[in-house]
Amino acid sequence: MATGKERAYYKSVRRAAAALNSDMTLKEALDTIVRCTARAMKAGVSLVLLDSTRKKLIHSSSWGLSQTYLRKGVLDTDKSLAEVLTGQPVAIADVSQDSRIQYPELAAKAGISSILGIPVMVSGTAVGSIRVYSKEPAEFTNQDTNLVTTMANLATAALHSRTPYHETEETQQGESQAQTEAAALRQVRTVTYAHPSEEEFAHILDFYHIEWVYEPRSFPLNWDGDRVTEMFTPDFYLAGLDLYVELTTLKQRLVTEKNRKLRRLRELYPEIKITLLYKKDFDRLLAKYGCGPLAQARGHGISQVLYSSAEIQHRVGALAEQISRDYTGRHPIMVGVLRGVFCFMADLVRQMTTPLDVDFMAISYYSEDSSAVKITKDMNLNVDGRHVLMVEDIVDTGMTLNYVLNYLKARNPASLAVCTLLDKRARRLIDVPLDYTGFEVPDEFVVGYGLDYEEEYRNLPFIGILGPEKRPAKERGHSKTSVAERNASQKRPK
Repeated sequence: MATGKERAYYKSVRRAAAALNSDMTLKEALDTIVRCTARAMKAGVSLVLLDSTRKKLIHSSSWGLSQTYLRKGVLDTDKSLAEVLTGQPVAIADVSQDSRIQYPELAAKAGISSILGIPVMVSGTAVGSIRVYSKEPAEFTNQDTNLVTTMANLATAALHSRTPYHETEETQQGESQAQTEAAALRQVRTVTYAHPSEEEFAHILDFYHIEWVYEPRSFPLNWDGDRVTEMFTPDFYLAGLDLYVELTTLKQRLVTEKNRKLRRLRELYPEIKITLLYKKDFDRLLAKYGCGPLAQARGHGISQVLYSSAEIQHRVGALAEQISRDYTGRHPIMVGVLRGVFCFMADLVRQMTTPLDVDFMAISYYSEDSSAVKITKDMNLNVDGRHVLMVEDIVDTGMTLNYVLNYLKARNPASLAVCTLLDKRARRLIDVPLDYTGFEVPDEFVVGYGLDYEEEYRNLPFIGILGPEKRPAKERGHSKTSVAERNASQKRPK
């Protein structure tokens, strides 16, 4: 006759299996599996999934664990129950005496004594694990291990049936496995944002396949004895970049306080990379895509010429000379992303002295009704084993270039370098490599020499700053449009 424990285990498995045969979303199904496991084991349980780099474990679902413990930070695969990702169960009877725990002090503060980790496998490869956290010292039995293994198998079935972990039309069209795994992570996230700007920023990150975690870690800043009196929780962690991002769209008084906390964080945790996006930075980022308050304003006009036609041609000639020298005997392929690059690329290739091939790509750009960046025009040439030089008109946040470089790297070029006419380093979020740079420009919206706003200004022979001043509409023959609204087109389909 089955014992009470066995009956509880059978009941939890039946409920979890029923979730797979329902119309639940992936997130709801995984939450049910985790909850049933926690109730059967009478312990805290979490599900963590690998990010696309397979270096970080992203928390995806939990039951019975405090927010303080969940915000201990993103887990490193080589520091937290690393053996699980080889496909083997890991049981730790005493977390205080085991080096396989990444945050032993925080586990002790949360009252956790023992941990059991079971891999979640898809097509023979570990993609994450289910972890059981017991507050009572536990020697996990075969019966316990078998239950959690069954639950992990149910999680595998949910992932396999509800996400592109298996081959889909998208992967057949060129999506990398890393991107499909990132898409799976997006499906299991349920986030309650503190401010609409955070949700909009998350959508932009998703569009460019940049993996993120919302408020994953709270950093203690001040103490009264052993008691933490002040903490700072950055809004986002970009796991693939090992970068925290904090948005500041608040009143100046609150921004000042946030800056103070940020200075304190950098003092106490110098190894942490963190960047601050101020309100003006975020508004400009949204305006680049035709969204946000700046995109609703009206105005036009060039306020300042940054680089004259003569200065541009001199610099382009110098770049062509340097590139020709570096690529002697290598016959590179120069790839441009349409359309703003056409003036720069045409002048650059005409001054090159080494044999080369030219090709172009086009990609979609972020808008309210778009879900992910797409290649809308692929290259005609095969870059496998070839030396590729990516040519850009302007690099600002780096998100577009980061996506294109990852796309090209997947096609096995012999080498891959970047040449950009303009580098707006003040706007950088992703530190993409730039091998050849024409000019470093200030944090202003620039037009001319191929760069446009709403298809205007491309034919200007110089590069200028689009100013805020207005002119009568009759001077242009159409309604007035804003600097910020024009800003939206700078990296749209060019």
